[in-house]
Amino acid sequence: MANEKNRVVITGIGSILPNAFSVSEFWERLKNGESQIDFIQKFSTDDFPIKIASELKNFDYKNFIPKLNPVHAQHYNQETLAIMSAVEMAQRDAGFTKTSIDPTKVGFIDSSSRSSLAWWEHAWTKYQENPKEFHEIFNRYSVLMSMSSTPSTLTAIFNNIQGFVTCISAACVGGHHAISLCYQAIRKGRAEVMYAGGHEFPILKPVMSMYADPESRVMSLEKVNPKKGLRPYDLNRDGFVLGEGAMALCLERYEHAKARGATIYAEILGHLSYNESSHAYRMDMTGQKAANGLKQLLKISKRNPEDIGYICGHGTATFNNDLAESRAIDILYSGIPKSKQPPLGSIKPIFGHTFGGAGIINVAATALMLKNQTLAPTINIENPDPECAHDHVTEGARKVSNFHTAISLAFAIGSQSSFISLGHAE
Repeated sequence: MANEKNRVVITGIGSILPNAFSVSEFWERLKNGESQIDFIQKFSTDDFPIKIASELKNFDYKNFIPKLNPVHAQHYNQETLAIMSAVEMAQRDAGFTKTSIDPTKVGFIDSSSRSSLAWWEHAWTKYQENPKEFHEIFNRYSVLMSMSSTPSTLTAIFNNIQGFVTCISAACVGGHHAISLCYQAIRKGRAEVMYAGGHEFPILKPVMSMYADPESRVMSLEKVNPKKGLRPYDLNRDGFVLGEGAMALCLERYEHAKARGATIYAEILGHLSYNESSHAYRMDMTGQKAANGLKQLLKISKRNPEDIGYICGHGTATFNNDLAESRAIDILYSGIPKSKQPPLGSIKPIFGHTFGGAGIINVAATALMLKNQTLAPTINIENPDPECAHDHVTEGARKVSNFHTAISLAFAIGSQSSFISLGHAE
């Protein structure tokens, strides 16, 4: 057991995701395998190959941050309001207020791969429609709304967070990196509480067009049944589906959380992030480098392969991702019968792929599985790829016992890999 002063736990979760505007709704969608993917309504897809996404609908910031000055709010974009709401929810879920702890001992690290891109598209479209309105479009408020750091800084101002605050952009591993920075700040005594957030609003034609390029398409072309559009580890997988929204976690020093009787979802046992230096777009397809990374993570976490009860995979339903992470797990458990290996799952068929927010959502889901001693199902696996032959929990939510350790996986363009180990709170 680690020194209690160095232990870091998750005590709050904030969810602003499609039809998941609370911790309980987030968990219900996962546990029941309820996909939030549907036909795109943000724009016409008549002349566009991608037809489906997981869109955030019926979001009203007033339900979550009613004290936000409407004079200010009218100039904030949706992504800023979403991450502000998620952090506010995580703060309340953890049992904190803006004044219940020294604000200089609280920080916030946010992750987004393309923050403010929606604002730029909006501004440029308006400008093209009427160039004479240039100064009305690019006014003093555009200075704020066009910056990647704005969602994190405005969130900090609203929540009276006066410690380390920044945003990072590291594609799909960014959420893990945010958690790692929070974890380190607490372990080193620089903070008592840290918020790790991730948000992404990529359902834009320019963004989707890049991933739908016929030469290297990685997005699903499903046009009949949206709920079946994202099929990880399935032989007939067709690529990922984009999702949007925001998620925030409250991380806290274990001793501090126990002293105030806080609810603990899970403990962060360790983190390992590295660059495989293999390929600009994909992982090392042998799985060897990822397997080596997982071995290092287990060493850091003081755990053995047989201690792992579940692996929450990146699970994008792309050919390379599913295959590479499956091969890595096969290498890690070489010589151990499949029946003795932990289940491998993916939550992306529920909320889609959220890029910079994916790692945060993945860890939140894994923490809730540990807390509830229940594994969420991986839906849409009807014809498992023989090369991805793992226990994928396809029968529905699975109650488990003595479930103590899980691993969250994240992989990203740029040959980036990241793993986080989580433990059941004790």
